[in-house]
Amino acid sequence: MRQRRQTGYAKKAGGLILCAWLLVSCGPPETPIPPPPPPAAPQAAGPEATSPPVSPAPAAPVAGNTATPPSPAPAATSAPAAAAPAPAALPDLTQLWSNGLTSKRTGEPLVTADGMHNLDPALVAYGYNLVVDSAGTPLPPQGTPLRGGEQLVQTTAYQDDANVREYARVVALMAPIRDTILYNFEHTSRAQWLAVTEVLARNNIKTVDAASVDARSVLSSGQVYDYIASSPTDGSPVMRYLEEAELELKCLAFVDFNFTNPEGNNHCEAQNIPVGSGIQMP
Repeated sequence: MRQRRQTGYAKKAGGLILCAWLLVSCGPPETPIPPPPPPAAPQAAGPEATSPPVSPAPAAPVAGNTATPPSPAPAATSAPAAAAPAPAALPDLTQLWSNGLTSKRTGEPLVTADGMHNLDPALVAYGYNLVVDSAGTPLPPQGTPLRGGEQLVQTTAYQDDANVREYARVVALMAPIRDTILYNFEHTSRAQWLAVTEVLARNNIKTVDAASVDARSVLSSGQVYDYIASSPTDGSPVMRYLEEAELELKCLAFVDFNFTNPEGNNHCEAQNIPVGSGIQMP
């Protein structure tokens, strides 16, 4: 019995010695190194990635056609900052003087459900705006009049093209004029209207009264208000007023631009407006 027990101790001791020898010779077994975690998937752009800049942009455009960027530049996104700002509650179209009237030139209605511009003044920053249509598609500088619903969006990059800068400026000036006369006339006094159109008067646009008022008259800013106040059944003189006022601002603003229309007429030349001479701000 004792001999068997000693033999067992001997075997156990021998096993311990062997284990010790293996540890010294080969070292402890390597612990498997876990593989590195996979890289985190990029986060999808959320609302904060497309929202307008936190710091409001200057509320008024900078005068002149200067190519020098204003300083400091507003913090904004390089692509359109966001979808066009949600417009205020649309007035009941059936209560507007303009409801149901059309332009004889285009045959299109004067007012539509998505026709208000309702620009956010905080987005207006000269040189850092693009014009987009109601679907958000960027629009190049053009002589074609606004159709309704156009908006401004901001960019981080200063717009080097003078006509891109000036097109945005013209929209910033004309959109409130269009909204006031087409969608908010019933709540606008004559004095308020003349204040809204002050930039036109400053640039000698629509300051001369027509000798008579009819569907083909070229109305002044004062006359167009009085015309609408008379409950007209023809919206063509109003649309002509808006389209020509916009075009004449573009004549002043755009440089190296061909204003000859497909019919061969050049409104800037016909009105003796020096192209590119610059818009005078109030």
